[in-house]
Amino acid sequence: MGLAASQARFLAITSRKNSLEFKSMQIAQEKLSCTRELEKASQEYQEALNVTKMIWDPDGTGETPFELSYNLLMYPSEVNDYVPWMISRRDGRIALNPTMARAAKMAGIPEEGTNNPTAEMYDAFLTAMVATGGMSEVSARYCRDIGWQPTLGIGGVLMDKTKTSEMTITNVINYIDLAAGKINNGTDAERQLAQQLTFTVPRYDSSLDESVTNPHFKESLSQKSSYLNINGNRVSNENGDVTFNLADLLNEDVTLAFTTQKNSSWWKKVLAAVGSVLTGTVLFGGYNSLKDMLGYQQAGKCKYPDDVPKEDQIVFEMVDQMISGFAAILDVRDSEIDAQAFNYAIQETLGLLADSKDLGTRNHSNDAYNDAIKESNNYNGWVKKGASKGGNFGTNAISLSTLAESFLTFYAQGVEGYTDKYYIRQDGKKSSYVTDDFGYYYKIKQDGDDALTTESIYRSEFYSALFNNLCQNGWYENIYIDDEDYLANGLKNAQLFVTSMNQDGYYYQDRYNAGEYIMEVTDEDAVTQAEMEFTQKKSKINYKEEQLEIDMKKLDLEISSLTTEYDTVKNLITKNVEKTFTMFQS
Repeated sequence: MGLAASQARFLAITSRKNSLEFKSMQIAQEKLSCTRELEKASQEYQEALNVTKMIWDPDGTGETPFELSYNLLMYPSEVNDYVPWMISRRDGRIALNPTMARAAKMAGIPEEGTNNPTAEMYDAFLTAMVATGGMSEVSARYCRDIGWQPTLGIGGVLMDKTKTSEMTITNVINYIDLAAGKINNGTDAERQLAQQLTFTVPRYDSSLDESVTNPHFKESLSQKSSYLNINGNRVSNENGDVTFNLADLLNEDVTLAFTTQKNSSWWKKVLAAVGSVLTGTVLFGGYNSLKDMLGYQQAGKCKYPDDVPKEDQIVFEMVDQMISGFAAILDVRDSEIDAQAFNYAIQETLGLLADSKDLGTRNHSNDAYNDAIKESNNYNGWVKKGASKGGNFGTNAISLSTLAESFLTFYAQGVEGYTDKYYIRQDGKKSSYVTDDFGYYYKIKQDGDDALTTESIYRSEFYSALFNNLCQNGWYENIYIDDEDYLANGLKNAQLFVTSMNQDGYYYQDRYNAGEYIMEVTDEDAVTQAEMEFTQKKSKINYKEEQLEIDMKKLDLEISSLTTEYDTVKNLITKNVEKTFTMFQS
């Protein structure tokens, strides 16, 4: 190669090499940029792990949280238990969204509040709430039917929910407790109702005739014995009567246990007999007890067939009392559908007693007993736990509490048209009990108060309390309060407060976390979203880094090749120059 050609090649190689080295520097910068992007994405993901949100937890279990919103606090619903939880600013004035603010203006409620609220102003507030879409005509009618309660929310007493024709399960339990408490000091009618709602196990008397069911419930575990277990404690009638009421079945764990064998074939006979009696009939009017229906009642004493074990007789008596209690409070007088639903509940509940679940064996009798008691509260029917070799006896157990909950569930199922909203399986954990639905209304027998319902009382109390506090504390319009993020940030930063009712009937202002219903929890949705975004970004960055690494290796290879050629051409040029100088010197 000539000197001129070598020099031209040398310049081309130098130019190409410089260009590749510049690209290599660019790739190195891009790799550094990828590292920064990954660090930023990691930081954002770590920050997202600490993102929280505000929730409303109505039962304190954390199992049924609701996203906190202005509407949830300031409008009546089953979730807030029909009690207003008002959002206020530091000076105590209640924050109203545009809809409520317009209603307050239309009703003439001064923003600074007033010491002279009137029934006319309250009625105008209801009218304005309906006009602005803040409440329904039905709710307004409820409130007008009952009327303004001028002291509610400012020290007044809440209305009695146990004197309504429709009640939630909470009020049903309270109603039963109050009614059963009049067994000794009420009117004749009240004492009669109390007796129907009360389970009385008389003191054990060994001298009584064997034809009379006279259970002997013991405290100490022994062979061939009967036990009454309430909330994990054995209760004995050896030294005196034992009483509990229908509310205890719905509010506690009442269980019967036996260390003798039960006769499942007899329960199947009972079920068949009851089914034949109930088919095509209406129960009420001729109902006294299951024993009457089966023909076992004779001369004031219960005469059972000779093959019926004593423990089955005890359970039969308890179930009979339970059904009698429900018959005394549930109102099916004017509805054939409800009466048929009650009959359906009787038959299906007795059907649970015709089968049992065998839990196997345990090493010790006491273990077998405890296992049977515990499992019976999760099972709709009998459970059996036998003692293994070395143990003296096993235990058969039946929970009266699960039977009571099952009975109401069957009844609600019939009333609702046999939908799948409520259902009973043998496994209680796979059942959907109506008693777990705190918003379900049961029709209760009440005389002279049929038009009054629990819901009407709740709504009337809600709007009376809201109106009274608007008048007492004043109000202001907050156009952003419907935004959940704004509400949450305002509560977290103490720019907004929660004004809620205390046990004394007054409303007090406090931080959101002072109560038990509003909580700040990790925003799992935000965490999941951040994790997805981080994974996508990381994948893209890793892919880009891999491509840059491949490009870098290609450049390094080409630069290395050019460097070799560069050195070769450079040496060639040097030799040509030396040769030329040598030639001219000679």
